[in-house]
Amino acid sequence: MEVQNKIHLERTFVKSITFEFKKEIQEGELNTSLEIKTNFLFNDEIDKEYIILFTGNFENELFTLNVIFGAVFGTSESIDEDFKESDFVKINSPAIAFPFLRSFISNLTLNAGLSPFILPAYNFAKIKEETD
Repeated sequence: MEVQNKIHLERTFVKSITFEFKKEIQEGELNTSLEIKTNFLFNDEIDKEYIILFTGNFENELFTLNVIFGAVFGTSESIDEDFKESDFVKINSPAIAFPFLRSFISNLTLNAGLSPFILPAYNFAKIKEETD
């Protein structure tokens, strides 16, 4: 029986952020343009760790937000090419890290004096299908 590679979320971080506050009062329904991309970073020198970077661009009549948000995952075994292309990396890892990005954005907008902006749910399995 093969032992499964143990994965854990080590930490999250904000690599960069720009936030432009446009106005405080929301009139009517808030229509926000959303763009989220994921990028997976592997370092051969650190073979038991990988990083997911979410690049998010959000704009509506109240604010513009551009953020690069990262999540560092650790593994119990060295990462090989099969693992790099696995569904766990491409689907499960972003799904695990995404709530931390949602929380960050919600708290940021709340602390900026706006109603909390909550990102909608994101289907990483569907996105992977569309990019394959």
